[in-house]
Amino acid sequence: MNHLAAYIKEREGFDSIVTEEGFASYLITGDECYIKDIFVYPDYRKKHIGAQIADDIARIAKAQGCKFLTGSVSTSAKDATTSTKVLIAYGFRVFAAVQGGIYFRKDL
Repeated sequence: MNHLAAYIKEREGFDSIVTEEGFASYLITGDECYIKDIFVYPDYRKKHIGAQIADDIARIAKAQGCKFLTGSVSTSAKDATTSTKVLIAYGFRVFAAVQGGIYFRKDL
């Protein structure tokens, strides 16, 4: 296990995918797989790396019986609009909005 993945697992309980191009953290609970973060290093952006990582998470989630993926965007985060557009382009739809955040869901 990668050092970053081990740290995230120990501190937050999330599983991770770590590649040379970026990383993601996610948590599977019953029917839901919550994707907390997907980060792609700047040199690899706009090459569908984030989608490939999300596809890997979706495969893992589906194999464990999940019915949908969820994700969120903090509206105060840097590049929140870009993150929202990426989620929508990947097939997520708005599930709920709360003060300071938007939650998304995608059926598997």
